[in-house]
Amino acid sequence: MEQDASKNCNKIVLSFYGDDFTGSTDAMESLTINGLPTVLFLDVPSKDVLARFPYIKCVGVAGNSRVMSPQQMELELPPIFARLKDLGSDYVHYKVCSTFDSSKDIGSIGQVLRISRETFDSQPWVPVFAASPDLKRYTVFGNHYAAMRGVIYRLDRHPTMSRHPITPMHEADLRLVLQEQGVDNVGLIDVLDLAQPRTQLFETIQSKLSNRPEAVVFDALTKEHVEQVGTVFAHYQEASRPFFVIGSSGVGHVVASIEGTATDQDATVDRQPMIPKKVNQMLVVSGSCSPVTQQQLEWALTHGFEGIHLSLQEVLGSKDSQAALRSIVEKCSEMIRRGKNVVIYSALGPDDPSIQVNQRHMVDRGLQVSDSGKILGTYLGQAAKMVIQETGVQRLVISGGDTSSYAARQLGIYAMEMMTSISPGAPLCRCYSDDDRIDGLELALKGGQFGGEDYFTQVLTI
Repeated sequence: MEQDASKNCNKIVLSFYGDDFTGSTDAMESLTINGLPTVLFLDVPSKDVLARFPYIKCVGVAGNSRVMSPQQMELELPPIFARLKDLGSDYVHYKVCSTFDSSKDIGSIGQVLRISRETFDSQPWVPVFAASPDLKRYTVFGNHYAAMRGVIYRLDRHPTMSRHPITPMHEADLRLVLQEQGVDNVGLIDVLDLAQPRTQLFETIQSKLSNRPEAVVFDALTKEHVEQVGTVFAHYQEASRPFFVIGSSGVGHVVASIEGTATDQDATVDRQPMIPKKVNQMLVVSGSCSPVTQQQLEWALTHGFEGIHLSLQEVLGSKDSQAALRSIVEKCSEMIRRGKNVVIYSALGPDDPSIQVNQRHMVDRGLQVSDSGKILGTYLGQAAKMVIQETGVQRLVISGGDTSSYAARQLGIYAMEMMTSISPGAPLCRCYSDDDRIDGLELALKGGQFGGEDYFTQVLTI
């Protein structure tokens, strides 16, 4: 019989579903560093599993809906939303990338909003909060901006996101993005609204809600804006519990700012902080084609890492897929036994000629280009698990949002918990597994936009 989780666990303040794995660890980090201990699971935890973590305030579920069609989302999300609601948290958060990666056909946020109405039917409108000032992501008058290499770009002019291989962003106004995805009536609470005293702010909101919007986009440029949004969420959460929110990891900062949700010292179980091990070797697998990851790979390959270039053709073209996988694993394991740090990568940046070759290869085989993340991620995850089991390497980095979503599922883990920050949005985590060879693995999941050029070296030497 399952134990009563309420007797073993603190009150869950927020539960979330992340639309990819890197974004899920980003959300876990933002909550944890703001005083809300969080564990990220690969599925909605049962009461028995939740009872193993009596100190947590937030529960996350790492998903991969960012690469799903609307039809796939319709199958995936309703039961997950229902189970998250049953956890009894004050807030349920659908976590999207802080660059709002989506389209009407892939990872549709509009479809998420429509699906949410089935579970959260008493909530007349859904807030959309994509900003995360700590990550240099800003929304101003509904238009979204993101930094890269110290420069702030409008989303549709961002060097990476405007050229994303699956969901290129050609519009910066989030209201128009949502409208393109089938959400007809989208409201906006802008920076000037948020600058008002609270009484006037709520009057403004009530006036705008009279238009019966399906979703309301919230601006944020500063920490003060985030805190003001927190007062709004707290007010409406009392009327709709749980309060369903769509947004980036910035939602964690919003919820943490709300009075009464900071860590309750009386209810928190004392525990020792987790300290990363001292390791001399590390494995990196990368399916990212972003220019940020390109810099990081080039840094690693000129600073002591050995590289293995893996093409999609190798994965799809082999007559004996297991023999091909075995060959990669043996090559990587032999390097590690010689004391090397190894990175297995599929591309060096967005202009790598192998990308177009891979895409043509997939089309010729009757596959969707959007399936490349699943194919590569699954393959890289299988390879990483086999190398870890054979060599005992204790630290792993998976680079690429879509890659991480599929690769991490191959490792045989059921949960992750943040150990320490490395670079905002890409922390080092402790893995939980029923396999003794995997349990305790230290894992960093890094999206294509996160980390400095020496990120991999930072993870190795932390």
